[in-house]
This record gives sequence, C-alpha cells and structure tokens, in this order.
Amino acid sequence: MYRKLSSLVMFASVLAVPAGLLAQSSPDSRYGGGTPNFELYGGYSYVFRTFNPTSTSTAVTGRNGWDASLKVPVFGSFLGVKGDVSGSYLNDDLDPNLNPKALIFLLGPQVSVHLGRSTLFAHGMVGSAHLTQKPLPDLRSDTTLAVAVGAGLDLGIARNLAWRITGDYFNTHYQATDQNVREILNSNGRISTGPVIRF
Repeated sequence: MYRKLSSLVMFASVLAVPAGLLAQSSPDSRYGGGTPNFELYGGYSYVFRTFNPTSTSTAVTGRNGWDASLKVPVFGSFLGVKGDVSGSYLNDDLDPNLNPKALIFLLGPQVSVHLGRSTLFAHGMVGSAHLTQKPLPDLRSDTTLAVAVGAGLDLGIARNLAWRITGDYFNTHYQATDQNVREILNSNGRISTGPVIRF
C-alpha cells in the first residue's frame, strides 16, 4: 500500500512541474496580463575588493559604480539572454595616483521565476573588463576576462516597474606585479540595486 501511495505521489509531482512552469508564464488577470518578459535595469553597484587577510593595503575596501542591463526572452518568461554593462570607480584619498576606472561588458543566460509581480532570477555571464586608465606602471594588462554568476530579486511595484536587489560572484583577472594592486583592482563580489522597467 505504501509503495502504491508513494508511486502515485511521485507521478503527481512529475505532472505538477510542467503545470507549475506553465502557470508561471501564463497571464495573471490580477496584474493586468502577467509580468512582461523584457527587462531594462539601471542602478547603483558596489564592487568588493579581493579579500586577503595578510594584505598590507587597508585604505581601500571597494569601488562604487553603476550597472545597467537588458534581458531579452528566449523561451517565454523562464529563460532569457542578458547583456550587462557596468562601471566602477576608485578614488583613494591617501593615494591620488590610484584612481582606476573600469568598464565591464558581460553577456549570458538568465533563468527567471515569476511570483505575481515579483521575480526571482539567476544568471551566469562572461565578458571583458577594461581599465580606462592604468593606475600604476606595474599593471601588465588593462583588458581582461570578467565573470559574473549570481542571483537576485525584482520586487514588483507595478506590472511594468520593479526594484532589483542582486548579488554576484564577480571576478576579474587584472595582472599586476604588485600584490596590493591586484587586490584593489580585482574582485570577488558585487552587489547592485535599482529600478527595473519591464515591457
């Protein structure tokens, strides 16, 4: 009896998964026809420096900047392709010569699940990071590989408007002969927040 019951529960669960995905992508009359699939985002970002407990460079903790992205649907509301452009800036009062400005260009898939007006999502992107000015002469390369893997939440305000909170494992690979410069320029994380326009 127990085996028959567990088999029935497993069968029902298998049938429920596609039904749940279909329900996520189907229009919801409560919110004026569901959540639109295109997303245009722009907001503030903070890039964390590489953490090293033995570092002698303690003046700089991270870089402020901006982040903008566009997601285009590929497979309904569940899967899309995201293009992400961001900039980060460092102004070190203790060392005015150390003020790198970085531009990052990323592209990759995003998986989304709509919960009414709100959306949970995860993405993985690769691209390039470019320093617009070399901060120190021992920096060997000013263009390098960049990777961002993370997740976030779009808190629905209206059908076409949400507020995004996202966090990434955000890694760049600038090469420098000085360990402190590598720690300041490279990153292990990024957070970002701002409005999302959905259409």
